[in-house]
Amino acid sequence: MRKILSISTIFLFFCLLIGCGKTPSGILSVNKMAQVMADVHTAEAVIDGNSRTYQTDSAKRALMQSIFIKHGVTSEQVDTSFYWYGNHLEEYMKVYDLTIQTLEERIARAERAGAKSEDAPHQVSDDGDSVNIYRSVPSIRLTASAPSEFIPFHFMTDKNWDRGDRYVLAARSLYANSPMEMMLVVDYNDGSAEYVTSRESSDQTQRIVLVTDSNRVATSVYGYLRYRPSTSETVFIDSISVSRVRNHNDNKRMRELYPSVVTRSRF
Repeated sequence: MRKILSISTIFLFFCLLIGCGKTPSGILSVNKMAQVMADVHTAEAVIDGNSRTYQTDSAKRALMQSIFIKHGVTSEQVDTSFYWYGNHLEEYMKVYDLTIQTLEERIARAERAGAKSEDAPHQVSDDGDSVNIYRSVPSIRLTASAPSEFIPFHFMTDKNWDRGDRYVLAARSLYANSPMEMMLVVDYNDGSAEYVTSRESSDQTQRIVLVTDSNRVATSVYGYLRYRPSTSETVFIDSISVSRVRNHNDNKRMRELYPSVVTRSRF
């Protein structure tokens, strides 16, 4: 079955088209568009973290439709606005920046509220469940003039962590001519660390897996995605996620299956 593209992916495809002109009637404002996009990204995180609840396309569409109803817009208006902003790169960047700001503000509110904010995606901590803990914008546009070629992330211990958890960093590079670098690191409370890396060229989703040691206490997990665009290259890093998977019963076998490099000093 052909994979259905996410709304964020479609949005980025449209960004390849660059046009000009004033905002026409019927196009969502920058502020409105950013609010919708922030909710869409949050909904995608909820879907990733609750795969059993959102097993069908109809369930996923219903969640997205609830976002449109909340904002008083239709899917047609959103699609038309996606297309228009994709053809007007300067306006798109305003939406992009405001979306990031909105998501970061929601994360800050959730942290102040003890991760119980209504805006924050619900996390699933039961044995065997998987949750996407990556809360930044899951799609990034990179060019040679971009401020940074790194996409970093860093997670500190919270109440949902457990010994032996498995972490999966996944992403896809679109229109890339060179390899994308990926790295995952775990710090332990004894001062040691473990890491895994990857450097591959592919339009398919790439993944690396880090299985933490159930005999030690992890204090943080961090890492990065990295791509160096050439002078004329425009690359999209899409579908970025960091999944945390419960791994109580088979930690030794999983660590053998996904070996990591151990170091006694922190990075």
